[in-house]
Amino acid sequence: MNMRKSWSRSVLAATGAAVLLAGAAGCGGDPAESTAGEGLPDTIKVMSIKEMTGAVSFAGENSTKGVDLAVEQINEQGFLGDTKLEVVLEDGSDSTQEAASLATQAISDSSYSAILGPGLSSQASAISPIAEKNQMPVIYYQAGSKGVLTGDYTYRVTAPAESYYHIIGDYLAEKKIETAALLYNSANPTLTELGENVVPGVIEDNGVSIERSDTVTNETQDFTAVSSQIVKADTDAVFLLLLGPQNPRAVSQLRQKGYEGEIIGMTTMGAGNLETAGEDAAGVVWPSNFSARSEAPSTQEFVEAYKAKYDGEIPNNYAAEGYDATWLLARGIKEANSADRVAIQEGIAKVAQEGFDGAQGPLTFEGNDVRVEGVLASWDGSEEIVITLDGS
Repeated sequence: MNMRKSWSRSVLAATGAAVLLAGAAGCGGDPAESTAGEGLPDTIKVMSIKEMTGAVSFAGENSTKGVDLAVEQINEQGFLGDTKLEVVLEDGSDSTQEAASLATQAISDSSYSAILGPGLSSQASAISPIAEKNQMPVIYYQAGSKGVLTGDYTYRVTAPAESYYHIIGDYLAEKKIETAALLYNSANPTLTELGENVVPGVIEDNGVSIERSDTVTNETQDFTAVSSQIVKADTDAVFLLLLGPQNPRAVSQLRQKGYEGEIIGMTTMGAGNLETAGEDAAGVVWPSNFSARSEAPSTQEFVEAYKAKYDGEIPNNYAAEGYDATWLLARGIKEANSADRVAIQEGIAKVAQEGFDGAQGPLTFEGNDVRVEGVLASWDGSEEIVITLDGS
């Protein structure tokens, strides 16, 4: 079955708020003073491979909204001079073969200068060796597994959870948590790495003992049996490392079974994924790379522009990552002053060395991998909030 779908995303119009943000948070500098574009063609074409259908379409759709806002700003601002950025959106769904085929198509077509990659680690791990071999710049969002960043041409704008998950430590101390249970999705490479290594390390470093550890698969929707076992273990906290749609079910079923301890997760609890759990999820916390409630100036400028474009909608982490990926690419193109793939890679590398303020706040890079300060997010029963270390 042919799953391929294509949308042209060459965006030429912008709202006033979006234009203001482009100058302030997008990439800095006065648009009128921009000299980039003198060595550029009229249009630079980029392929965006996203999960527009399938189990994680919520991530692909939101990331694409961030991409669209960034493209709109870049073109209206004249950030690349008279050059327009054109993004062609392709649906990789949840198929590794389809995503790799699309990347090969972009590499074989000389009109494409770069790829905005997918968020699934399985797809990214298949694309990266092809991209490196053929010197095609790729910027991923999510795709947190090892083996995604394989060389000079692959970048990622989602900080690995292990780089900021430690911020949960003070919360564990404040809540006097001494024992914990762990439930993670062992079919997802990123969640497996978190469940087997990263989170246990953070838990134990903070003097908390792990009483039990359980796994589920991508298909798991019934958590009643494992919830009963966790309740029986009577731990102070349970860590849930699950796919986005699994979180509200797991949380609700834990509460329905009588679990009264702390529930701690990861960024997959954001993006509105806990809405269907309602009050059952009140008080759930998770370390996150992004929150629309963050006080970082560049984050708030992004949020306001996003709300203006999307009728008041609050952006989630996937939208912020798509936005930052596109601006990283635009900055690299400007630095290169060229549509040549090798030159763009060199330009992106220079931008990464300096860092910049984006939707996720101040961005720095460790190699080709972004780093952020991180925030501690929580669900208050009706919306996502940011909490401080004293629990307020």
